[in-house]
Amino acid sequence: MIMVGNIVTLENGIEYLLLEELKKDNVKYVYAVKTLEDETPTDEYLIFEALKDGDEEFLKEVNDRELYDELLDEFSDVVADKILDADLEEKEDEETE
Repeated sequence: MIMVGNIVTLENGIEYLLLEELKKDNVKYVYAVKTLEDETPTDEYLIFEALKDGDEEFLKEVNDRELYDELLDEFSDVVADKILDADLEEKEDEETE
């Protein structure tokens, strides 16, 4: 299942941990990191387009460099926002203690 937090195995046998997802122009994209056999993340990241064919879901690597760069910027913003939100929540928790 294509869902953040899941590890998926591509047809070539390589496994990726799905880190983040976003929609752009009604298309779902997923930011993922390649994992080793023991599920340890590597330093190899890719962006995939999530496709559906009936009940089946597929991941297709984004090869268009311009689109990839745009998506990378958007994923960076999403991650930065989550880090900022977590920092703010931590500060709020400290203030209420």
